[in-house]
Amino acid sequence: MTNWQIIWHYVLALLKGVFIMLVLLTWSIERTQTGWTIPVTYFTAWIFLSWLLCYPALRNKYKSLYSKNGEHFETYKHRSLTMHHQDKGNSHVNHRWTTKGEVVNPWEYTTGDTQSTDEVLNPVLVFAEHLWTTFLLILLGPLLGVWAVVAKLVSWFRGR
Repeated sequence: MTNWQIIWHYVLALLKGVFIMLVLLTWSIERTQTGWTIPVTYFTAWIFLSWLLCYPALRNKYKSLYSKNGEHFETYKHRSLTMHHQDKGNSHVNHRWTTKGEVVNPWEYTTGDTQSTDEVLNPVLVFAEHLWTTFLLILLGPLLGVWAVVAKLVSWFRGR
């Protein structure tokens, strides 16, 4: 990678953490006579330095946490319909669904799929997971950075 690519990846990672950093800093916002201010406290310095120094490196280190192939959200209706179709396929081969003379399955839905919010909620779930991951990486960034350095030193000393 060239120096420009490294700088570009660093700036891009910083921009991805801006929203969470601003949310964290608004916890200490105060109204004064001159307007809104964010007092510089230890917490403010911690968040700013964590975002500036640790977040881009930690985001690269924990890339798997930002994967879009994570947990798939499935509603109970869709899950129950899938289980019903599995049961029908496994247990009712060459049988008719009959309950007291009815030739239709009264428990079957009228369509082959349910009207659910799975497709809408999955991107929202992924966004919320990534938001929480960013929140935790910025909040605990220096601690995770120190942990990584200590782990690397311990493994280096064990190798000697």
